[in-house]
Amino acid sequence: NCSPMKLHHSSQLAVLALAAALHLLVAPRPAQSAAGVVISNKPADGDTIYVDRDRSISLSCRPVSTETSLTLFWYHPRNYYTPVSNQDMNKQVYIKRDTSDPRVLMIFVNNFKDDDQGRYYCRYMNQLVNPPEVVSEDYINVRIIQRIEINYAPTEQWIPFNKTSTIFCSFKGSDISVAWFFNSQPIRTGGRYTINPLQGLIISPSLPSDQGTYVCQARSTGSDFMDVNIVVRVFHKPEITYGPVIKYPAACINGMDCYLKCMATGTPVPRVIWYRAQDRNRPLHLYGTNKYFVDTRANVGELRIAMAEFLKDDDTYICRAVVTSDVIREITADMYTEAEIDVVVHLIPQFRNYQAMMNREVRLGDTVELVCEVYATSPLDLQFQKYGTYAPYVMGPQPDDSRISIRRSQDPVDGRVHRLHLEIKRTVYLDSWNYTCMAVNPAWNSTLNGTVMVLMQPNLTSNNVSMMYGWLRNVTNITCISYGLPHPQWRWYRQFAEIPPYTDNGTYRIFTWDYEIYSQSWLQVYPDYGIERWVFDRYICNASNRIGSGRHEMMFYKASVPGPPRVTVVSTTASSVQLDVQPPAEDGGMHLWYYELTYSALSGQLTWYGPVQFALNSDITIHGLMPSTDYSIRVRARNAVGVTADNMQLPLQIRTKDRGSPDPVIFLSSNRSTYPYSQTLRWKVPVNGGDPLVGYEIRVRPVFYDPARRAITGYKGGWILYRPPFYNPYLSEYRVTDLEASTWYEAEIKALSRVGESQTQRTVFLTAAPDALGRPDRVLSRAPPALAPSWCGALLTAALLAARLPLTGGFL
Repeated sequence: NCSPMKLHHSSQLAVLALAAALHLLVAPRPAQSAAGVVISNKPADGDTIYVDRDRSISLSCRPVSTETSLTLFWYHPRNYYTPVSNQDMNKQVYIKRDTSDPRVLMIFVNNFKDDDQGRYYCRYMNQLVNPPEVVSEDYINVRIIQRIEINYAPTEQWIPFNKTSTIFCSFKGSDISVAWFFNSQPIRTGGRYTINPLQGLIISPSLPSDQGTYVCQARSTGSDFMDVNIVVRVFHKPEITYGPVIKYPAACINGMDCYLKCMATGTPVPRVIWYRAQDRNRPLHLYGTNKYFVDTRANVGELRIAMAEFLKDDDTYICRAVVTSDVIREITADMYTEAEIDVVVHLIPQFRNYQAMMNREVRLGDTVELVCEVYATSPLDLQFQKYGTYAPYVMGPQPDDSRISIRRSQDPVDGRVHRLHLEIKRTVYLDSWNYTCMAVNPAWNSTLNGTVMVLMQPNLTSNNVSMMYGWLRNVTNITCISYGLPHPQWRWYRQFAEIPPYTDNGTYRIFTWDYEIYSQSWLQVYPDYGIERWVFDRYICNASNRIGSGRHEMMFYKASVPGPPRVTVVSTTASSVQLDVQPPAEDGGMHLWYYELTYSALSGQLTWYGPVQFALNSDITIHGLMPSTDYSIRVRARNAVGVTADNMQLPLQIRTKDRGSPDPVIFLSSNRSTYPYSQTLRWKVPVNGGDPLVGYEIRVRPVFYDPARRAITGYKGGWILYRPPFYNPYLSEYRVTDLEASTWYEAEIKALSRVGESQTQRTVFLTAAPDALGRPDRVLSRAPPALAPSWCGALLTAALLAARLPLTGGFL
C-alpha cells in the first residue's frame, strides 16, 4: 500500500531539477530585468566572436545588480540543460570565479574544437523557488576562425597574347570571398573579365595592356584576409625565323658530324629544343650521351649529331621553340612552335670494280665499253665526262655522238649498287682520252678516272710540212708529229743515213715529247760555216709502235733575206708623203717581221734619215718634209735572216708639192655633249701645206636645229670667238665653256699658218640638260684674245720639231 506522495529527499531534488529543465525548454525566455547580466567578451556590433582552433578561451559574465539571492550559471553549447560545473579543473570545460571580482563568473574552454562552437549562455537564476527561475540571461556566439591558405597562386605568371587566359589564384577554406585589383582599380565580372573563385581571373582575349601587377584578395567570414600580388606578363607565341636546315655539311654523311640549325624569336626569348619523331617527349640534350649536342639559345639553335650513322640516325628531327620561364608550370600549345626536317644519313659514293674503268685498250674501229660501279645512297647522279683541252665534255644520257651510248643499271639485290655503262663503237683515234665517272649524291661528289687507248699505226700525214728553212749559225727545229697510241719510238735520217737518237755533236740534237693522243719529235739543226753544203738536205722522220710505223719526208733549205717590198705612192703634199707597202714576192723562206724605212733629200748634202720600223700591213706616212723638194725613199723588209739588200731594189723618187695653205680640219667630236655648260671639240690634225701651223681659230654660236632634217633653221645669237693656246703642233682638242644647257650650237674651225688658213669646217652639237646643282660659277678655260700665241713662238716650236723628228721616228 502506498502512502500519499512521500518521496526520498534525493529523489525529490532530482524531480525538481527535471522540472526546472522542462521549464527552460518550454517556458518563454524572460525579459531582461534590472537584475541583468553582461558578458564582457561580447563585441559591441554583434554577438559573435571568432577564435582559433585548438586554442584555450575564457568568457566572463558579471551580474548588473547586487542581489545575493541570485546565482550565475554558464551553459556549454553541447548541453543547454546542465550548467557547467567547477568540480574538475582538469576538464576541457570548467568555470571559475574571478579572483579580482568574485561576482564575475568565468568559463574556460581548453583546446577549442569544432564541437565547442555555438552559443554560450550566462544565466542569472533564482534557486529559492521551485522550479528555479531564470531571472536574466545573455549569450555569446563563439565560432572557429577559418584561416585562409593559398592553394595555387604563382606570384609571376605568363599569359598568351590574344587568347582566353587565366590568372591563377585559389585558396583553401570555406566561406571565402575573392576580389581582384589591377593598378589599384577593382575588377568585376563583365566585359573581358570573369572572376572564378575556384580558379582565378579569366581574361578573354588577353592584350599587351594586360601586363602589370594584379592583387588577388581573399576574405573569410572570420575577418581573416590575404592579399597576393601577382606579376602578369603577356607572351607571344614563338616564331621560327630560320630553318630547320642542315647547316654543315650539305647533307648528313655517315661517319661525320652533322650540324642542324634552327633559330626563333618571341617574347620572352624562347629556347630551341630538338626532338626526334620517334620520341617527341624527350629532348635530345637530355639523352646524357655523347651523341647529341644542343645549343638552346634562340639565336643559335644548333644541333650537332656526332658521328652520324647510316640508317640509325635517319629520322624526322623536330625543332621546337618554347616559351620558357621559371614560373611556367605547364607548357601549352600557345607556348611553342615547332618545325620538322627529314634527315637521311648518306653514304659517300664508293667506286668498285676498278678493272672495268682502267686502261681500256681497243683497236681502231672496234668497240670498247667502260663500266663505272658505285656503292652509294640515292638520289645519285651518275655521268661520264671526257676532259678536253679546255673544258670537260659532259656525256649525259644521250651523247651528241651517235657512236656513243650510255645506259644505267642497278643491282637487283642491293639497290645501293649502281652501274653506268659507256660504250663507244667504231672508235677513232680521238676517242683515246681520260673518261671521268662522276658520282654525285647529297653527301659527296666522287670521281674516278678511266682511260681508253685506241691502238693504231702512227699517222704522220697531218700537220706536218714538206719544207723547212734555216740559215747559218742559227738553230732550226725540224718538227714531226705522229697521231695514234701507243706513243711511238722516233728515228731521224738525213737522206738514208740514220742520225743517232742521243747525239749532241753541235750540229744535231733530237728531242721528243709525248702528249695525250699524239707525239712530237724535233730535230734541232745548227748550220755552221763549212757544213752548209751538206746540212741543207732531205730529212726523214720515222715513228713506230707495236701496231705499225709511219714516216714523213721534208726538205731543209737555206733561208735568205726577203726580197724588196712593193711600194706605191698614195698621196703627196708640200710636207708629207703617204705610201702603200705590200709584202715582197720572196720572203726568203722565213716569216717577215716588219718594214724599215729610210729617206733623204736629194738637194744639198745627202743625209739618210732612219731606219724606222713599221708593222706589216700598215700605212706609212712621212711628215715634216720641205716643200718643192726631191726625196729618195727606201723601204726594206726584215726577217730572221736579215733585211732586204740595197742591191735588190732602186730607191723611190718623189717630189713634194709647193708651199700652200693647210688642209681642212676634220671634226671628230660627237654632236651631243655630256656637260650642260661646256663641250670638248676634237679634230684630226691637218696637213700643214708645207709651212708649220701657228694656231687654230674656233667660233661657236647658238642655233635652232632640226635633227630630223639635219638642218639649221635659225640663229639664237652671235658668234663667240675662241683662240686655243698653241704650244703643241699636235693639238687636237679644245674645251669651249660658258654655254647654255640643252641648247644646239654651231661650231666652225680653221687652221692657220704663215702661208694662209685652211677652209672652214663646221659641225653642230647639243649641250646636256642642267644638273641638280644648277649652273656653276663661270670659270672660263678658253684663252682671252690678249693671250693669243705669237707667230715667232709657233715658228720656233715647229722648226725644232721638224729638225728632231727624222732622227727619232717622230715623223710617223
